[in-house]
Amino acid sequence: MRNVVFPTDFSASSEATVSHVVGLATAVKAKVWLLNVVPSLTEWHGPSEDYFGPFTGSALIQLESERKTLEMGRLERLRCLQKQHFADLESEISVKSGGVGESIVDHAVEANADLLMIPTRGLGIMRRFLIGSIAAKVLHDAPCAVWTSPHPRELDPFRPYRHILLAIDYQSPSLELVAHAWKFAEHFKARLSLVGALPGHSDHGPELARKYQRELTEAVKHRIDTIIPNPAVHLLEGSPGEVIRQVAEVEETDLIITGLGHMEESMGRVLTHIYEIIWFAPCPVITLRYN
Repeated sequence: MRNVVFPTDFSASSEATVSHVVGLATAVKAKVWLLNVVPSLTEWHGPSEDYFGPFTGSALIQLESERKTLEMGRLERLRCLQKQHFADLESEISVKSGGVGESIVDHAVEANADLLMIPTRGLGIMRRFLIGSIAAKVLHDAPCAVWTSPHPRELDPFRPYRHILLAIDYQSPSLELVAHAWKFAEHFKARLSLVGALPGHSDHGPELARKYQRELTEAVKHRIDTIIPNPAVHLLEGSPGEVIRQVAEVEETDLIITGLGHMEESMGRVLTHIYEIIWFAPCPVITLRYN
């Protein structure tokens, strides 16, 4: 990870993320790109609404002037943040106007980012609002790995990772994902464990269910033992979010890594279980891209 993008809105959740950005960037010797996005008017009111009709030319000029003033104020706040927390790191600051999610993704492309670090926020019953609509868009569209904070729990200050948990698909664990997670854990000299969620088999009886679990665990170990010698694998019955949360809490995990592959469907890239994992996670989650 050579380039880390940190979009901040100067909120409390963004402030809590700062120590993690500094800690991770310092550990991997990465450059940090600090970004603030001033939302455009269409971002607030929707491009299809007749919002600009009532405004005269002079009113629009005034709005543009106010936007420029706001941008300058945000740039000064970024300079203060850079000086206070990122003085010992290579860093750049930038303020953009436009759609927040789109601007963050575009900036990640421009900066050739390896990692985007964003806090999760949001309320509501729709899945994307459970972690915040901006975080959902970034997870869906970002060209790189995405770090997200635990939600809605408080974020503890950064400490070097000691135990990392990799969420896998027990049916076909990606060797590429396992290799990336193993390399990341080795960098921090952290212990790496693997976890997967199994569908319930209670109708087969507890003995058969345990036998099935043991056989699957051995199959996963056999598949990945060329990458990780004698891997620690946890396969438990339940939903992915609940299973991963349970193991993470018992193992006192510092970081969860999960993967997002490419699926040939009409919806394009599908975030299967990612939102659920982030929602239940008791610690930060890094979502890696893999083929």
